[in-house]
Formats: sequence, structure tokens, C-alpha cells
Amino acid sequence: MNMGRLIAAEFFKLRKRMMTWVLGLLLIALVVLLYSIVWSISSRTGSFLDEGQRIPYEQLRRGLFLETGVPFALQIVAQFGTLLAIILAAGAVGSEYAWGTVRLMATASSGRLRLLTARLIVVCGLVAMGALLAALVAMLYSTVITATNGGVDFSFVTRAFVYDQVLAYGRTLFIVAPYVALAFGAAIAGRSTLAGVGAGIGVAFLEPLVSGLMRLGGEPWKSMPNYLIDSNRDVILLQNEIPAGLPSFGPSARALRDRGVHSPAEAAMILLVYIAVFLAFGFILYRRRDITAGGGG
Repeated sequence: MNMGRLIAAEFFKLRKRMMTWVLGLLLIALVVLLYSIVWSISSRTGSFLDEGQRIPYEQLRRGLFLETGVPFALQIVAQFGTLLAIILAAGAVGSEYAWGTVRLMATASSGRLRLLTARLIVVCGLVAMGALLAALVAMLYSTVITATNGGVDFSFVTRAFVYDQVLAYGRTLFIVAPYVALAFGAAIAGRSTLAGVGAGIGVAFLEPLVSGLMRLGGEPWKSMPNYLIDSNRDVILLQNEIPAGLPSFGPSARALRDRGVHSPAEAAMILLVYIAVFLAFGFILYRRRDITAGGGG
């Protein structure tokens, strides 16, 4: 079976799973919910304090307009979509162990690594499609907000604007990738979906807490968090500027400077190393060990 047919087969399997659709609907629901909450808050009069500055609620609503609404949607994808991507990646690999179809699929595909590569490509493609769908839903919602507050004007849509949105989309996918790779590799190592989900979500939640404790200590503990996933993904995500007043799910630029974090280029290199290590670990383990052993699901 050639790679094209393998990818098509893996896409067909994941597309037919209820889990895939549920995760996609959850992401869309989160975008709609958070946009609705911010829209409701912005209807108030007066102002609120944000990083030492007074922000009028009217400005908060303007941040949801079509011209500036996409970065906020990508913030949602980066934070909440990451958790859903972890579940998708772990389920794509771990469920084969629970069903006892690992050996059958590897034999039918004429190679273990070809099968795993096709599965990884499909998972990455579905994550990218989910992020794009979330951004499109946000754009539609932003269009409604814009239309009800003075009308829609598309004069801001220039080549530079589109380029900036594409870059923001790419950055968002990039910072999700280490967690997808971790869940993918952990599901292989643990022979189950739960192993991948536990490792991915565990790191996503616990790493910021552990990093905070490390920063309270002296060296070398204080500098260690700058080499972990969370700190470097924050550096990359900060490049997706969101309008003043809109909720930011990560530390501010000032907070990152105080921590002495790496530059965006250095942060990207560190994340690439994590991605490569997690995937290499999973692929090597999958190739060398007995895949006829079942897992715990």
C-alpha cells in the first residue's frame, strides 16, 4: 500500500470516529462561548484596568471586530485547542492497542513506520483543519459584531493583513505541535490512549506550576523554566498581538522580559528539539518492540 492510500485510509478512520467530531465541536463551542462572554462584557459603560491602563469597554468590543478578531480566536486555539489536539493525537495511536488491531494494520500497510507516518500526517492535518475552522467561526462571529456596530468595511484587507493572519495561524499550530508530539509518543510508549492523554495534559497543566516554583529559587533552578515547553511557547504566542483589553491567556511581554526568556528564534529552536525528540522516541519504540502486546486503552 503506497503512502497516499495509507493517508487516505487513516483519514477515513479518524473521520468516522465520533471522538474527532466531538473534539471539533468542542473547539467551535469554546470560540463561540468566549466571544459571547467578551461581547456581553463589552456592552457595559465605563472602563476597566488592564496592565495598569484604563481600557474603555467600547474598545474591548472593537477588539472583537473583524479587523482584529482573529488573533483572539487563535489564542483560544493555542490554549484550549491544545488540550483537544492532545486527546486526538493520543486516541489516533492508543486506540489501535485497545482494539487489538496494531499487528493487522502494520502488516496491511507493508511497514510499521509507513503506517505511523501516515497516521501522524493525518493527525497534524486534522489539527490544522480544526484551528482553521475555529478561526473561520471567529471571523463569522466578528462579522456579526462588526455589522451590528456600524457596518462591515473590508478596506483593511490588504496583502500585509492577510500575511499577518497567516503568520499568526502558523505560529499557533507550531506551539501546539510539541504537545501533539508528546501525546503521540507517550501513547506509543504506554500502548494506550490514556498514556498519551495523561502525559500531554499533565505536562500542559503541571509545567507552568513547576516553573513558577523554580523561579522562586536561585540558580540553576531559576533559569531552567526558560528551556521548558511552556515558557518558549509563550514567547512564540506573544508574537500574535491581540488588541488591548482582550483576555490574554499567557504572560505579558513585561513578565516574559523579567524572566529573561529566549528570543523568538531561540524559542522556536527549543520547541523544534522537543518535537523531534518526542517523535523520534515514539517512532524508534514502535519499530523495535513487539507490537502484538495489547494495551490498556
